[in-house]
Amino acid sequence: MLKQIICDKFKTQPEAFRTGLNVVLGSSDGSNAIGKTTFLLILDFVFGGDGYTKAAKDVINHIDHHTIDFIFEFDGISYFFSRSTSRPSVVNRCDSKFRVIEEMPLQKYRGFLFDEYKIHLQGISFSEIVDRFFRIYGHGNHNEHKPLQGERETMATAVEYLLKLLDKFQDIQKLKTAEESYGIKPSKQIERSVSDITAKIGENKEKITALEKRRDKLCQQNEEANLQALGIDSKQAEKLANIKKELGRLIRRKSLLTSQLNAVQNNMPENDGVLRKDFSALLRFFPEANIDAFNDVETFHAKINSFLRADIEEEVSQLVPQIEYIDADITSYEKQIEDTGVAKTLSQSILTQYARVSREIERLEDENEAMQSEMEQSKKRKEIEDILANLRRKQEEALKSAETEVNAEMKRINDIITGGDRATPVLTLKPDKSFEFETPNDKSEGTAYKGLVVYDLSMLSLTPLPALIHDSSIVKRIEDADFEQILSLYQECGDMGKQVFIAFDKADTYTDDTYRMLDEATVLRLSIGNELFGKSWSRKTAETKHKPISTFGSNDEQETE
Repeated sequence: MLKQIICDKFKTQPEAFRTGLNVVLGSSDGSNAIGKTTFLLILDFVFGGDGYTKAAKDVINHIDHHTIDFIFEFDGISYFFSRSTSRPSVVNRCDSKFRVIEEMPLQKYRGFLFDEYKIHLQGISFSEIVDRFFRIYGHGNHNEHKPLQGERETMATAVEYLLKLLDKFQDIQKLKTAEESYGIKPSKQIERSVSDITAKIGENKEKITALEKRRDKLCQQNEEANLQALGIDSKQAEKLANIKKELGRLIRRKSLLTSQLNAVQNNMPENDGVLRKDFSALLRFFPEANIDAFNDVETFHAKINSFLRADIEEEVSQLVPQIEYIDADITSYEKQIEDTGVAKTLSQSILTQYARVSREIERLEDENEAMQSEMEQSKKRKEIEDILANLRRKQEEALKSAETEVNAEMKRINDIITGGDRATPVLTLKPDKSFEFETPNDKSEGTAYKGLVVYDLSMLSLTPLPALIHDSSIVKRIEDADFEQILSLYQECGDMGKQVFIAFDKADTYTDDTYRMLDEATVLRLSIGNELFGKSWSRKTAETKHKPISTFGSNDEQETE
């Protein structure tokens, strides 16, 4: 437990702390800006919190960086520490004179407190425990309607922390781990049932059987070419069919070119353009004949034949290579067919049909294989869904158990506070890890803040939470009669070895019993002229009565320096 806080900047050093209730008491006129909230932040600081150096910058601006010395006591042994605002990430382990023995990183110091307070919880740190219940103005955890939830925290996260505190998080962690591992969320369902897949596989098998019979019949149409025996699959059959088709085209093309070549060669003129005929013998019979005219005609004919012959020779020179190329392709294709063992006489039609049937068989077999895999995956997914459903049931059971346990303790505490004649706050935890918190049929502000305190006291009782801090902005909103009973419950927390720290003022306006309990539990008294650090820099003069301006808020919630 925390025993002492010392700082050479304090005007008045607080008394030693005790188990049960510890009060930081303000003046009877309710003066603000005297240091009540600031001291609560310092309490948070010595418990390993970060709020003091972040929220109380005005303190540092006016009194400079300073060191807080403090003492914890566990099992009768005192432990001395110091922590400076200039190096808040370090906590010093000290001797009894506060001389530094060891510098501890803040995380290590928090681990020390976790161990010494004998907190045997998993998945939660010391700061995550106490931060939720150190309700200091400005911390963002003052929502009286959602006491489980921090300012920037989801409901699910808040509920998970509650279950961690109650040591009921194991099943929820298993579910989260399983969902992340399997990649299956509750919204995902099996697309097809196993029976539907089985029926489709059977239907495909019937089709395969019929297609195989058809393929066998195709093979029987030509005994020389048993394609199955030769190991010809659909792709090879399709390729052979294409070869056959191309071979037929080439043979037809060769026949056409050969016919064209023969025709051209048959039309080749004999005359190569040289004048071969002699017309001089005609003069014996026709002395008057014009031999030169005959020679001119013959010369003309020779020239025409020369031109024709050249054209035909050119055409022949083009046809012959084409036929040779086609012959080479025909030889290549015939060799490919010969290598497969398929008879050249086997028709392209049979090969095409064989390829089509074989391809359909392969498609159906692939589909069946895929559906078989899907069926196995579906069975596996069903097993996983069963596992997750069981884990979800356990999560719901954990939530219900936590809800029942907290509500029962809140009822016990509320009955003490109200005498059992007023409604108890009720916590409802839903399967999706959202929650509701309300006092049925009573929406008043005082009841709402009483509900928050009742929740905190129940958690102090049910969990290893070592301490509570309640700022005056919470407790002063509670009805006077209820507050008196709450003070008694705060004090009784000492029986569990736990501590409660509250800030309060105007104690003399309450009943004598309330005043007496507050007075007896006071560890630090603050007022104008006796501020925590000996001065109030938010006031123009010590006598100013108007509300001061503070970094922590305004109006009646201003509790800082």
